Amino acid sequence: MGNKVFSERIKKLRIDSNMTMDMLAKKLNITKSRISMWENNGTVPREDILLELSKLYNVSIDYLLGNDEMEGQEPDKGELKVLQRGLSNLNEEDLKKAKTVLEVMFDNIFAEEEDHGDL
Repeated sequence: MGNKVFSERIKKLRIDSNMTMDMLAKKLNITKSRISMWENNGTVPREDILLELSKLYNVSIDYLLGNDEMEGQEPDKGELKVLQRGLSNLNEEDLKKAKTVLEVMFDNIFAEEEDHGDL
């Protein structure tokens, strides 16, 4: 018996990212039939593939497997992609300005990353 939650979530994430099964298979260096097994049978991939999927879609492995409820807790990925594309067009100086504006507007949204030295 497969994991129905995994099946539904992996398919939704793939479709929401405008990826075909072929595209995802190539990205993960696996076969399209493997992805079909995930989406249709709820077959759960190996741990290393689960980790790659969680990184690719920016979700936890627990979310993929249905061990927690994240639905509705994350921003619309389409909106984030639009923002990311716009920011990626900025030069370094303008990117620093954008970060400063975001920090002022949203009360230190980058505080956690700075604490860890990620930025």
